[in-house]
Amino acid sequence: MRSTCEMIIQSRETIGDVPPELIGASTALAGSKLYLFGGSLAFSPEPKPIADLYVLDLELWKWEKLQPAVEDPLPMPRCFHTIDIWNNHLVVFGGLGEGSDSGELQNLNDVQLFNISTRRWLQSPGPRSPAVSPPMAPIPRPRHSHLSCISLNQLLVIGGRDSGGNTLTDICVYDLGKKEWICRQQYFPTVDADHALAATSQWHIRASTPDLPGDTECGSHATPLSYSELATDQSPCDMYVYNADRPQSKLDVLRPLSDGKIQKERLLPPVAIPSLRFPSGAILGNTLIVAGNNSADNAERAFSIWTLDLETRTSVCIGTGDLLKNGSWGKSFLWHEQNQLFVFGKAAGSFVTDASEQRLVLGWDAVTVVNLEALGIYQPPTLKWTPPLESWVLHHSLTVNRPISPLCATTGGEQHTQLSGADDSRKHQKRTEVVITQTSLTLSQSYPVTMAMLQYFYSLALETTLQRAPAVLSYLLLISTEFHILNLRALVMHAMHVALTQATAEGVYEIAASCGCRSLQIR
Repeated sequence: MRSTCEMIIQSRETIGDVPPELIGASTALAGSKLYLFGGSLAFSPEPKPIADLYVLDLELWKWEKLQPAVEDPLPMPRCFHTIDIWNNHLVVFGGLGEGSDSGELQNLNDVQLFNISTRRWLQSPGPRSPAVSPPMAPIPRPRHSHLSCISLNQLLVIGGRDSGGNTLTDICVYDLGKKEWICRQQYFPTVDADHALAATSQWHIRASTPDLPGDTECGSHATPLSYSELATDQSPCDMYVYNADRPQSKLDVLRPLSDGKIQKERLLPPVAIPSLRFPSGAILGNTLIVAGNNSADNAERAFSIWTLDLETRTSVCIGTGDLLKNGSWGKSFLWHEQNQLFVFGKAAGSFVTDASEQRLVLGWDAVTVVNLEALGIYQPPTLKWTPPLESWVLHHSLTVNRPISPLCATTGGEQHTQLSGADDSRKHQKRTEVVITQTSLTLSQSYPVTMAMLQYFYSLALETTLQRAPAVLSYLLLISTEFHILNLRALVMHAMHVALTQATAEGVYEIAASCGCRSLQIR
């Protein structure tokens, strides 16, 4: 029998214009495309930053080297910079670039934008700031090996190192809409990309709490499902900074304020995530993912992946078997839409010493894919309506149409079939007979299943006990899969993940296998 780690982890090989082995390159994911920019050739006698831009199609696993237009204002070649995604643009900041006169590398503090749709570099806006006195100017000092992340329309740059290798202790905020630096404030302790990471999300995780009556024609109200809600200017998402150099509490929470400043809070109690070198991570749903190389002196230099539930503060190490135990791994990124974590590296790779520091050499022809949804880590679906409106429509619409509802079902037995527990999915039919006219929709299903479908069509949600009965969920998954009702399918899978128990596991496994829900099947 295959182990769980063998089922959730896959190795893939990439093709096309594969980038060379690099040090200090940066990547960012937009949709199903991974963008890689810059870096320094790994085994060059002297540091050799490049300004090449590559894109990897994650559906084809094919690299393409993008050729810039002749008239584009190309950014300076650089390494140890950062890339983020904003409004369908790549946002490049800082790094080490070649000096204008000498061959030595110099720190940069410019912001460069690349339009993903047109594949064109935009003119750099320059490091301008509002008219304030020079000592208070929010323009950041040139730096490399810093952290960065995007919060709505703001780029946050944290820490890093100056040209002398000294760590910097500040947070700088850049308004991407106004193209100007708006805030600079102190941040302790020091952080750099070799030992720390910054992660945020564009989604809040909310609990749906509709105010439904207890017992109505539409069924009693079930335990609310969580859902994803897009962050807004009035309600931005928190940012999390992991710092491996801190022996106790390794996580800070950064909260954007309306005036552009950042409020820092310590995450308590201390989180049991070990110190990792060259960490990378992201937030998926309500889970922070931290991946990196074990930094303990007496331990194997294995690559490990940790998850932290941001609600319960519990951390777990994902078992990866022998696949990531050796070699050079260290660049991970999250594909939110697929609930998958990708780790780049080489099974036969190694660390190299550069300027008295260990640098991670990464290859780009091999990638390891981790199925996070199979572990119950995924992005909950969004609501189509707000919970109060959803509740009102569900209750009042079905109350008005009460005489019609029973007529929409065709059954072979009692009209009100009682359903409890997990139904044997072998009884499910692979296809569902549906008759559609200009005035009616007829399903060859029992009354409970048809009623649950009506409740969904009115509310676009699964909020009643009838809808959440295991047997009804199984039928809804079959219907949504066959007729490509994507929102219903996502909601049903979410409900099945939440309600998964030993008692329902067998039925969920069989129906998930029938409907091609591999992640749910593995779990």
